[in-house]
Amino acid sequence: AEFPTKTLDAALEPLLLQQKFLQGGTEMIKIGDSTIPWNDTFKFFMTTKLSNPHYAPEVCVKVSLLNFAITPVGLEDQLLGVVVVEERPDMEEKKNSLVIANASMKKELKEIEDTILFKLSNSTGNILDDHELIETLASSKKTSTEITAKVAEAEITEKEIDESRELYRPVAFRATILYFSIVNLSVVDPMYQYSLQWFTALFVAAIRLAEKADTLDERLDILNKFFTYYVYVNVCRSLFEKDKLLLSFLMTIKILDGDGEIDPVEWRFLISGKTVESVTLDNPAPEGAPSGWIDGRMWSEVCAISGTENFKGFAKDFATYIDEWRKYFDHVEPHKVSLPSKWEFSLNSFQKLCVLRALRADKIPDGVMNYVVEKVGQRFIEPPPFHLASCYKDSSNLTPLVFVLSKGSDPTKAFNIFCQEMRFDRKVKALSLGQGQG
Repeated sequence: AEFPTKTLDAALEPLLLQQKFLQGGTEMIKIGDSTIPWNDTFKFFMTTKLSNPHYAPEVCVKVSLLNFAITPVGLEDQLLGVVVVEERPDMEEKKNSLVIANASMKKELKEIEDTILFKLSNSTGNILDDHELIETLASSKKTSTEITAKVAEAEITEKEIDESRELYRPVAFRATILYFSIVNLSVVDPMYQYSLQWFTALFVAAIRLAEKADTLDERLDILNKFFTYYVYVNVCRSLFEKDKLLLSFLMTIKILDGDGEIDPVEWRFLISGKTVESVTLDNPAPEGAPSGWIDGRMWSEVCAISGTENFKGFAKDFATYIDEWRKYFDHVEPHKVSLPSKWEFSLNSFQKLCVLRALRADKIPDGVMNYVVEKVGQRFIEPPPFHLASCYKDSSNLTPLVFVLSKGSDPTKAFNIFCQEMRFDRKVKALSLGQGQG
């Protein structure tokens, strides 16, 4: 049974608590208005599609909770298998065969051991007089030696295959990062939900479409760059215009974080304006005072960021060079100008975004755009225009195209033209369900 909510139907209470009773010598249970016989082999499973459900304690004590949500490590291993199947099917097939063969041989060894133990425990009299037991032991020893040698040889071969498979792990790692970049977009809008099956199919398609290369290093680089942009293009189709830059920024941050280039404390400051440690200094030019221009929020964030490792002394230096910072604050495009004092050279691009957030939060979208261009390229801030032919190419008989329309938009004309170009205009049938009947 599937339960979309965090509460359970009260009618299930007797079943969950197994409130059985005897009636005419038969165990019975009452569910709702019905009384039915109890079967000891009956098992009841419930599932939910909620990404992170929180059940009340009174629910938890009645059931056993199993979390089947995908983890980054699990997904990386899964995608590693996918990329190796596509790139080196022979190696993956050999790997799977070895796993099965090893399991089979180890099982046979266990059966031999069990047989010997059984015969020894059931032997009567002098063991040396039991010819059948001695023959079994001799035969088992020979078989066991052969199997042990084969297992050792297979494990060496499997290790060599694993080392070859590991060469493709950077591609699986990048794909995992991209999946977790888009899977949380549902927080922005409930419509932004992407299944793992869809993502895996997209991954396979990208591997097949990506340009070939002469060396493995070149091939891995091509796969990473091609798939990153392929994900961006495909996800962009389903986003509102206002959220497309957010997608670019999230993908950029996740990729850089995977490379160890993002400080989690600074990232937390950029999205919340808070840090664990904050310095305490008086506002050098409080708003409301003569020539004052620094409001409470701004100074609070300057003090907060000054508590981090890379911004030590920032608030004090800010007060020292207050006039230069005022010019930065008043500039039409502060995200493009140099920072005063040593901070222009001591801070990287991400840290400069933190400064921009503290002083000119209104320019963060422009700063983010420049940051994305610097790190991953211009094309990641230029969402591709809607192209029906490209959408059709990425669909299949199991992946339909669904148009989510806003007021004033009507793709009917473009769709009919596309049908004519594909010579399908006579095969297409239109059915109007009317408003609210879709």
